[in-house]
This record gives sequence, structure tokens and C-alpha cells, in this order.
Amino acid sequence: MAAKDNAYCVNVDEASTFSSTAWVNRELMATGGAIVHLNCYEPSPITPMHKHPEEDEALYIVEGAGFIRFETKDDLPFTAGDLVCLPGEQYHSIHAGSDGRMRLLYFMKPGY
Repeated sequence: MAAKDNAYCVNVDEASTFSSTAWVNRELMATGGAIVHLNCYEPSPITPMHKHPEEDEALYIVEGAGFIRFETKDDLPFTAGDLVCLPGEQYHSIHAGSDGRMRLLYFMKPGY
């Protein structure tokens, strides 16, 4: 990863790594005000139920499809090209579809 005070570029395709046993979470970029992670999923993995106290999260779906399950509301389906807003303090889990790989970028404040 490049220094936080330098402009740089990361190729998402080249940074993608998959595992047959779990999703792969990788930090791609970080600045003083934002952090970007890449999650790569083989078909059907789940990011377990969790929340980010006082932290909003934005997801961009690069490839594939799936849904977000919430603790207290209906599932939110998504597909490649979608941008998803997840307000803080909401328990959620991310479920990859069963018919192909999924990649998503998520954006948050540093230190979440």
C-alpha cells in the first residue's frame, strides 16, 4: 500500500484474491479520512452478523450478486454495479449469491 500522503492507483482486478474456505478481506487504500477494503467471495460465503458503532459504510458491488441480511428488517438484494448505503448501528451480514463469485468494495472512516 502506498504512503497516505501520495496519490496512487490500485487495480481491483489485480488485487482480487479468492479462497474456497472463506471470504477474503483486503485493505486497498487508506488516507487520514477514508479507508477502502476489497472483499472477495466464492459462491455462498457469508460475512457474519456484525455492526459498526457510529460508522456508516458504503459498498460498491464490483462483480456478482447477493444480499444483506439485517437483524430487524427485510433483506436487501444487490447486484454488480449497485452502490449500497449502510448507516451505522445496524446489525447486518453480507451473503454472496450461490451462482458465482462476488467482489465488493467498502468505504469507511479509518479505525472502525
